[in-house]
Amino acid sequence: MSRRVVKLTTAALGLAALCGMIGLLASQNIGTVLDLLLGAGAGILLVVASHVLAMTASALAWRAAIRPLWQAGPGVFLWARLVRESANAVLPVAQVGGDVLGARVLVLHGARTVQAGASMLVDLTVEFLTQILFFAIGLAVLLVIGGGDALRWAGLGLVVAILLGATFVLAQRWGMFRLFETLLGRIAQQFDWPALASLAGLHDKVIAIYRDRRAMAEAAALHLASWMLGAGEVWLTLHVLGADVGFAEALVMESIGQAVRTAAFLVPGALGIQDGSFLALGVMLGLPPEFALSVALVKRIRELVLHAPALLIWYVIEGRRLLRTPEPVHSESA
Repeated sequence: MSRRVVKLTTAALGLAALCGMIGLLASQNIGTVLDLLLGAGAGILLVVASHVLAMTASALAWRAAIRPLWQAGPGVFLWARLVRESANAVLPVAQVGGDVLGARVLVLHGARTVQAGASMLVDLTVEFLTQILFFAIGLAVLLVIGGGDALRWAGLGLVVAILLGATFVLAQRWGMFRLFETLLGRIAQQFDWPALASLAGLHDKVIAIYRDRRAMAEAAALHLASWMLGAGEVWLTLHVLGADVGFAEALVMESIGQAVRTAAFLVPGALGIQDGSFLALGVMLGLPPEFALSVALVKRIRELVLHAPALLIWYVIEGRRLLRTPEPVHSESA
């Protein structure tokens, strides 16, 4: 698939998602929604600040995963995680470009490219596997509080997620990244792109990380803690909006809502899809639709307040670095 086709597909998905978001807002009493958001006031800033806790847990999980290969202070990983989340949330691209930028932050702080790439792939895998567990916890809670017909579809989604997770892990163990290395080598040779050679040994690095079971256990525990802190963020959001809702309902909304966002990873920022899922889940749990939609919008406000400035800072740092880097001098043979 050419780069042009990828760009056009992403743009089309982004435009469709934007139209869906506009339609979602138009279908609700926007005046009531605005009143709820304005009434929350500084409470929204408290929600934004609370997200740092979940982000820190995820950053420490990434640090634990790469520990068998490379070590750095927590601040490096927190900044890398912030850049990673910011690009995935704000940029008009599919929700994967931020992971590459996050790995680049590690490289700029001293990690080898293959180490950063391997750790990013392992961290994504552990994060996905713990999300499946978080999704299962959410379904168990939904079963207890009563979920009706939603349980059938959510249960089917859980089975599919488990199969995908198991397949991805087994594919890594069976040499998926060896094939990836071979492909990169051929591309590097064909297009004279020696930088791709820096990813040689990716499979071996990934397996070396997996062998450290203590690091894997720590990373998994921290990622699960991050997912639970995300549920706490939703609970806090509901309370600053004035809704008297328990933590169980907040956990269900976050676990299923995040699963929907992950499934829609090709849609930039899961725009409209994540918001629609929160609206449907909130109504199912007895929330007025305006409250449920307001929760989704507070998440979008958090992305603008926290992630947009972080991404701007990243661009400034990267721009200055590129300006300081001299252009390579190519010698021509006579």
